[in-house]
Amino acid sequence: MIKKLLAILLLVILPSFGFATMQSSKKNILVIAETGGGHESFTAAALHRVDSFAKHVGMSWTRINDASIVNDQYLSQFAFIIQLDYPPYGWGQLAEKAFERYIDEGRGGWIGFHHAALLGEFDGNRMWHWFSAFLGGIRFDNYIAGFADASVRIERSDHPVMKGVDHSFVLPHEEWYTFDRSPRPNVSVLANVDENSYRPASQIRMGDHPVVWTNPVKPARNIYFLMGHDAGLFSVNNFCLMFDNAMEWVAGGGEDARNRYPANYAREPRFRVLAYYSEHVEEAHLKFAIQGVEFFRRLNYGKGFELDVVTDFKSLSYEKLSAYDLVIMLNNAPGSDVERENFQRYMENGGGWLGFHAAAYNDKNTNWPWFVDFLGGGVFHYNNWPPQPVKLEVDYPSHPVTRNLPQSFIAPESEWYAWQPSPRLNPDVDVLLTLSRDNYPLGIKDVMMWGDIPVVWTNRKYRMIYLNMGHGDDEFSDATQKLLFVNAFRWVMETRKSGNPFLR
Repeated sequence: MIKKLLAILLLVILPSFGFATMQSSKKNILVIAETGGGHESFTAAALHRVDSFAKHVGMSWTRINDASIVNDQYLSQFAFIIQLDYPPYGWGQLAEKAFERYIDEGRGGWIGFHHAALLGEFDGNRMWHWFSAFLGGIRFDNYIAGFADASVRIERSDHPVMKGVDHSFVLPHEEWYTFDRSPRPNVSVLANVDENSYRPASQIRMGDHPVVWTNPVKPARNIYFLMGHDAGLFSVNNFCLMFDNAMEWVAGGGEDARNRYPANYAREPRFRVLAYYSEHVEEAHLKFAIQGVEFFRRLNYGKGFELDVVTDFKSLSYEKLSAYDLVIMLNNAPGSDVERENFQRYMENGGGWLGFHAAAYNDKNTNWPWFVDFLGGGVFHYNNWPPQPVKLEVDYPSHPVTRNLPQSFIAPESEWYAWQPSPRLNPDVDVLLTLSRDNYPLGIKDVMMWGDIPVVWTNRKYRMIYLNMGHGDDEFSDATQKLLFVNAFRWVMETRKSGNPFLR
């Protein structure tokens, strides 16, 4: 009787001292981690990351090293589980069934790393077939025992786990597990590894080699990272960002973690921006695009807006495009009929566009009349060669894009396009900057001798600006030109507001 009274008294008193009971807590994170072995440094670094996240969002965390204590009641206190290199065998049937219900019934979220996909018959244990199906129907096959650096390529930059993550980045010193088959048919792949980028090279390959994926069929939010061998991963900002994003996402349960814990997160971005570039273009245009992504990413310091980056326009339906306030085309334009139709519909319904250099390239074979009209009626005519710096003159000094620029300035070297007819002849076009006639003759191999050559303009029928700059890796070396880019970006966003005198 005395023991019972003491137990009741503790349940009443402890909460008043700020302690939460197990039954009332749903802001707890379970970390199930293996001990010892080659993954210990990764585990230590990951636990430090979990601790920082938990403090930031007002959660707590619990680490266990043995799954035998897992049952339904035990798991009921946790908002999500991190399986930190703990293998999917030797759990015991009671723990397995509790975990299956936790995932299948959406009782919480799950993040798995590396060793969590060591699926097969190991150490005398049977294969956990439910877990194999959960991860896409896979079985462990092989790994790069000598380790390799490699490039990770993001496939779904629209997913919350990939928010702010670069499209491609290198991760060091990983084992790069392979499986008996790709999980792709049964899961949603967020990232893959470029096996041709292995350094040192390795013949241990899968072909299609996903490394980050989620199973969207399950009610529980879940994400698996193939990586997780060495603490050196946390020296890569993109990996840290994926790790943090994953915790935010799975912590949300039925909603985004930022909605669930609004006081702990920055406010939602004021607008959304999509940057698009193609990897299948000439080297100079690709170099500009890569630098351009970083330039616009830096404008987002302080989380003023949300920036997504894609290299495949085919993945963008009209519905996806319409979620963005601005589309930046860095080195290419939509190619297929469906892509073009979606972009045209986006612009005609108030979308914003910032286009650079080759994004406006069109000729007699382009067969896209709307795009020619959108650009003011000009078709590519010829260009100077090789690229060189030029003197530019401001045509419209009172326009918001140019009013803080000098009347003329020297722009970094580029390949300057001439258009026929000149967009200036279109009454809907405002030319903002023009190639100065002081430049002629311009070029060595291909020489521009004369002509009216606008280089920055807007078609007032749309929220758009075209900038001829965009060839090579020198375009962001000049402060005046960078100011021009910032002004253009800001102006297209500000024209979302009604009553702007510069739009028709």
